[in-house]
Amino acid sequence: MNLTIIILAHNEEKTIKKHVEDIKRKIINKIKKTELIIFHDGSRDSTHKILLKLKRKLKFRYIYKKKRMGVHLALHKSLLLSRGKKIFFTDSGNKFKLKDFWKLYKFKNKYDLLSGYRVKRQDQIYRMFLTKFFNIFLRTFTISKFYDIDSGFKIFDKKKLKKILMIEKINSHFYMSEVCLKMIYAGSSYKEIYVQYFQRPTKSRALPILEIPAMIFSYVKNFLKLKKVLNYIKNNFSNST
Repeated sequence: MNLTIIILAHNEEKTIKKHVEDIKRKIINKIKKTELIIFHDGSRDSTHKILLKLKRKLKFRYIYKKKRMGVHLALHKSLLLSRGKKIFFTDSGNKFKLKDFWKLYKFKNKYDLLSGYRVKRQDQIYRMFLTKFFNIFLRTFTISKFYDIDSGFKIFDKKKLKKILMIEKINSHFYMSEVCLKMIYAGSSYKEIYVQYFQRPTKSRALPILEIPAMIFSYVKNFLKLKKVLNYIKNNFSNST
């Protein structure tokens, strides 16, 4: 299997059909031996019914969870189940231009981790500030050189990622950043590439601003534990991955 594409779906009845059909037409039809994994994570709308209908027409692996697991667990499970040599993860909701996939994919043999760097974001101001200062924090206190580490548009090398996924998961928030940090501490090569990012065409479901302080507190509280894990990876994995 050359490529696995992962989408996490939670309450995406307005966008999921077009998103899946676009992925099929713009990527899957152009790369041989590509699989699509859709992880349904506890939707309360018609997402499940739409995906069941799509599955009869389009071939993809469908993981259905009636009760929501959360992005961190759904992503972790999906990455573990991936069979492709390369894994492309993209946020649902038609927030990225799929043509930007090819801007990353052309570097697939040169880098272990390719990450979309969201520029000219059409997004809430507080979310853009959160992204900026989160990345400054990580560039200050880790070896990260990322400017948009938590973006939901990435290509991973499965061989490099495999060992990382077996290591203890520390955070439920900003889990994508944790995966990326673990990879770079293990010695993986990486590159950020400019991609276009839009506010979802339907009503935004961004994290409510009142929930952000608790989320940040949880991450900071666990940060020393995360650093210990990262240093363990650096000392034990960097020469073997």
